[in-house]
Amino acid sequence: MKAGIKRHMLWFIVLACILSNQVMAESITLGGTQLKYISIKKAALYPESLKYNPKTNKFLVGSFRDGGVYEIDQDGHYQRFINDKRLISTLGIWVDEQRNRLLAVSGDLGSSIKAYPKGIKKLAALGIYDLSTGKALHFVNLGDLLPQDPHLANGLTIDSTGNAYVTDSFAPVIYKINVKGEASIFLQSDRFKGKGINLNGIVFHPDGYLIAAMKSTGILFKIPLTEPDSFSEIKLGKKLFGSDGVTLLNNNNLLIVANRASGVNNEKAFIIKSDDHWQTAALVDEYPLGNVYPTTGVVRQGKIYVLHSSLNVLVKAKKENKNNLTQRATIQQIGTIE
Repeated sequence: MKAGIKRHMLWFIVLACILSNQVMAESITLGGTQLKYISIKKAALYPESLKYNPKTNKFLVGSFRDGGVYEIDQDGHYQRFINDKRLISTLGIWVDEQRNRLLAVSGDLGSSIKAYPKGIKKLAALGIYDLSTGKALHFVNLGDLLPQDPHLANGLTIDSTGNAYVTDSFAPVIYKINVKGEASIFLQSDRFKGKGINLNGIVFHPDGYLIAAMKSTGILFKIPLTEPDSFSEIKLGKKLFGSDGVTLLNNNNLLIVANRASGVNNEKAFIIKSDDHWQTAALVDEYPLGNVYPTTGVVRQGKIYVLHSSLNVLVKAKKENKNNLTQRATIQQIGTIE
């Protein structure tokens, strides 16, 4: 009798721990007091991407203006980490801590101090570097897979085995790059066509699929790794126009950072949730960010941060004025995960 009671108590404790962890994993709060702003001290950096390196306890950002990847400490001090002349404008970056790699996507919209020899909207590339030293390991020209198309390699994620997936905002395609640096077309579809910037942020879900955002239409797609052609639209009930950065907070919650597209000025961070493996989703919270052209978010030690890039100022500036820009980007804490 006593043994039976003990077994029941043990199972109760295990169940309580599981439920407690689930509750903790879904306790996401936007806003609050004492939220931190980190002003990056380098002027005219115009970063598009933001990641966190737990090995150094520093943020990493990629510069749209000079193509570099920079380490940023908690006080906004910066140090250049990747200085590769082949990176024209750096967009998506990814910290692959398990394999000690940093991955960086590069394109050219004519807003960099450097230029791709083949011209604007011709570059789609992925640089892969040693996360400890910054040494180049691979540089993959993705645009060669579709040489007749315009290109802007943009969003980036990796799966559990280290394969990288890169979106192209102009060509209607998602590329796949294996750990050897070999590239292929993972998925190509006319549903990824549109006006302006199309496919953008992308993230891998541990259940075996990708979630990708269409900036121009505000649509999210679920893309199975084993059958990418069977991809489907995630039914959300609201178009998140301007969707840029996509961050998986836990299996059931996404952070979407939106700016502007199709005449809609969102400039907000959205939390969306799914209870059916991302067949459908619901908007559960949003956080207005103001006129800062935010691009993406990241989680650092249970805190949610968003990057204010003002990237639109750089892109719209006349060529003769680009060298006179002095704005500084900001990394803003907007919430917590507990």
